Amino acid sequence: MSSNHASKRVFIYGDSNVWGDSFVGSRVRYSDRWVNRLKRELRGKAHIIADGLSGRVAGDFCKVKPYKNGKHTFAEALQQAGNVDIVIIALGTNDLQQQYNRTAQAIIHDLTDYQKLADSADVIYLLPPAFSTGEDSGPEFTEQSEEIRQEILRDKDSLGEYIELPLMPLSDGIHFSAKGHRLLARIVKNALKARQA
Repeated sequence: MSSNHASKRVFIYGDSNVWGDSFVGSRVRYSDRWVNRLKRELRGKAHIIADGLSGRVAGDFCKVKPYKNGKHTFAEALQQAGNVDIVIIALGTNDLQQQYNRTAQAIIHDLTDYQKLADSADVIYLLPPAFSTGEDSGPEFTEQSEEIRQEILRDKDSLGEYIELPLMPLSDGIHFSAKGHRLLARIVKNALKARQA
């Protein structure tokens, strides 16, 4: 682990909003993605390593596409990142899809497992952000998905350290717009700076 005087190594592990998905067939411009904005703004103060995958879930229940199982691939991803001080887990949104039939309790259980898997690094959770339950988010994100998300938010203290997001600007019903990425970079930067104050 790095000392307090050295820049912190931060590993961000998440889904399409870490990867930079904008809408089907498109991707937010490299320089606009929040993880890359964060890298620029924290240069010298923190070293940011990001691993995003569209459709990644927090748990290990996706049988059709096992590579989307977040817990299953986390250990290898963390090893590739090298020694890190802080892990930001930006997962849980895809778990809310109706096809998976997950409860809030099951999703929270999957998320808390990352604290054990993260070795000695501190874990911060980026809580699932609000999304549209209309056609623009696809058929899998429904009003029931939003109800489960609200349950997770009510029980968020069981996760330990977390960042809860305001209503974010979206490019479609589920992905952050370039403006949303700018806002998120600022929110995470402020949260990391507050930890070091």
